[in-house]
Amino acid sequence: METTVKTVRYASEARPWLAFYDKKFWDMEPPACTVFDYLCQQNKGHLTDIALSYYGNTISYADLIVNVKKTAAALRAIGMKKGDIATVVSVMTPEAIYLYYAADLLGATLNLVDPRYSPEGIRDYIQEVDSRLLFCLDAAYEKCRQAIKRTSVEKVVVISPADSLKGPVKLAYLLANHDKNRYGSNVVRWKAFLAAGQGESTAAEPYDPDHCCVVVHTGGTTGSPKGVMLGDNAFNSLIQQFTAYEEVFERQQRLLNVMPPFIAYGFACGVHLPLCLGITVVIVPNLDPAKLGRLVLKHKPSHMFGVPTHYQTLAEDRKLKNADLSFILNFAAGGDSLSLGAEKTVNDFLAAHGAPYPLAKGYGMTEVCSAATACAGHHNKPGSVGIPLVNTLVSVFEPGTDKELPIGERGEVCICGPATMQGYYGKPEETQIILRKHPDGRVWVHTGDLGYMDEDGYVFLDSRIKRMIIRHDGFKVFPTMIENALSMHPAVRGCSVVSCADKDHFQGRLPFAFIQLDPSCHKKKRQVVQELRQLCQEELPEYVQPVGYKFVDTPPYTPVGKVDYRALEQSIQPSDY
Repeated sequence: METTVKTVRYASEARPWLAFYDKKFWDMEPPACTVFDYLCQQNKGHLTDIALSYYGNTISYADLIVNVKKTAAALRAIGMKKGDIATVVSVMTPEAIYLYYAADLLGATLNLVDPRYSPEGIRDYIQEVDSRLLFCLDAAYEKCRQAIKRTSVEKVVVISPADSLKGPVKLAYLLANHDKNRYGSNVVRWKAFLAAGQGESTAAEPYDPDHCCVVVHTGGTTGSPKGVMLGDNAFNSLIQQFTAYEEVFERQQRLLNVMPPFIAYGFACGVHLPLCLGITVVIVPNLDPAKLGRLVLKHKPSHMFGVPTHYQTLAEDRKLKNADLSFILNFAAGGDSLSLGAEKTVNDFLAAHGAPYPLAKGYGMTEVCSAATACAGHHNKPGSVGIPLVNTLVSVFEPGTDKELPIGERGEVCICGPATMQGYYGKPEETQIILRKHPDGRVWVHTGDLGYMDEDGYVFLDSRIKRMIIRHDGFKVFPTMIENALSMHPAVRGCSVVSCADKDHFQGRLPFAFIQLDPSCHKKKRQVVQELRQLCQEELPEYVQPVGYKFVDTPPYTPVGKVDYRALEQSIQPSDY
């Protein structure tokens, strides 16, 4: 009797995902130009198309380019030059986009900071890069005024959300939002800042492959916060790879931009990607999740890059009950895990409302300019985060080592591609921990995430290594395995599994589940818990069973919209299980 020997394949060699891409995309060389040059090249001959839409004010590509050059001239007038780093504390506005491309034109860098941080947090990020120039939203000025004490900041430019508004909309905003700030002598408003640049050169610095466009700060939920340096090549190569998804991208579609500018996901996928593909970016500076459905109906965007909770909110919005959503082509979820139950709920909702494709998904991290895998259009599998981008390698390695594991085996997900960061600002030792040169000569990003790749090239995640729960007996528990099971119960709207102390053993941790009930559920919580315990006993091994359940109306979130698992862990009391 003959025995069939299974062929062992390694992702870095086999690259099974290439079967989903047209061969013309397989070996693209990254554009050797700045992000501003790439924007201009991609829109040559289409300058009258609409680039930005901001509360009724439409800005063409021609106007966008002019505004970028005006901003670059103003930066030169205020003293900024090649190699300098300016800090920006703002939400997404047209001015933030002009600054992104203008600083690039000068060969300078933007240090992007969340305006919700405390004065002390803002000060730390200013001092980290030694900024002498600060741009801040007027609503964040008081915090910034306190933050710049004992720093190198010499000049402050204040941006108002009204700077790009027009007509009645601008008047209504100004009437409702009186600026009560008392500005210091080192402060200028955006309009005066631009005026001071008249007559200055708008000539671009030569392309430098080592130029850093932005410093984006990681959230610090898995260690100390770090400044990730992303260059022109990272942004441009990411966008170039997305051109391989020809079935969903087309000029002058609309993208609803709901992500902030201080994360890589916001600028890479929410700004540079659509603008380089000729897509109109509808800017929403400060999203109220309850109004998301209304915005979708108003703007009819083909695209949106968001986090899983955005789409769960849409699926429950009564305003969309009978709506035709056939215009939705690429609503993509990234930035956080998505349970199978939640994915099915959103996909059923999209299909019932005429959307031609299921929810798109992606996976990446700030260190790879936000995205390394994606599934858009028909190339999709439930539970997967997609296939690697066409010029990106994704494989699985024995955790913490350079030993590649065969396709199908679980291990640490690692990424090698042209969108990799230049490093952590001022932290070479920490850079070497995550960027490692393997014997194959490639530099791989060690993500700290556990997962596997199937035979077709689809990537599946188990959890972050630091979310993995290790029991006293050494058994490893993956929270997503439990979350996927729990999410299939009809009463569960959302769930998050974290670790809690093992009361019976000195060492080890055990899984604990937080549950959000579906509003339509009328069962008593005690009955729901009994049913969940039964479900887990049927679907999961004995050592994976949650030891406790706790109901929450809404889980805590980090500033960028991810579930704050650390806060959930800290909220568990011994009496809860």
